[in-house]
Amino acid sequence: MSAAAFRAASDSAACAPGTPLYGEILAFLYYEAELLDSYRFDEWVELFAEDVHYAMPVRTNQVRSSGSGFQDMTFFDDNIVSLRTRVKRLATDSAWAETPPSRTRHFVSNVLVAPGAKPDEYAIGLNFMVTRTRSDHGYQMFTGRREDVLRRIVGGQFKIAKRRILGDQTVLTATNLSVMF
Repeated sequence: MSAAAFRAASDSAACAPGTPLYGEILAFLYYEAELLDSYRFDEWVELFAEDVHYAMPVRTNQVRSSGSGFQDMTFFDDNIVSLRTRVKRLATDSAWAETPPSRTRHFVSNVLVAPGAKPDEYAIGLNFMVTRTRSDHGYQMFTGRREDVLRRIVGGQFKIAKRRILGDQTVLTATNLSVMF
């Protein structure tokens, strides 16, 4: 969703900061960050819908005619099966990139909420910062924008139906991309 379209859609009074819906969504996002920072990956992956699309496109220094500055190529482009596989692998001795495990902190800010394309969905735009330290490797930081779609399911809970991670960096100097966003 373009910035102008997001601003127009977020004018909905029900999605405004300070409303019960906004608070509920913010609490969900904070809970997700806590799961990741507490190594509770099995619980984290259960926050995703079965039809989730979870992708991180590669940023370029050239802005194409679309104006996005992102390529069609991705660092990862996952569905629920590949997300579950990544999580299961973290619990094995084969996850060398995470031995010892990374210490992370996930921060979200500037959260905007708009009605989604379907009545039970919400478009979420937010800024993120993820910090990571591991073993004797240097301190690493990832920043950017995230575009999520949250879907309310039976029982009133949210599931993440879509996540697009738009990193600020054009060159990732991280030792690996085993961190979850």
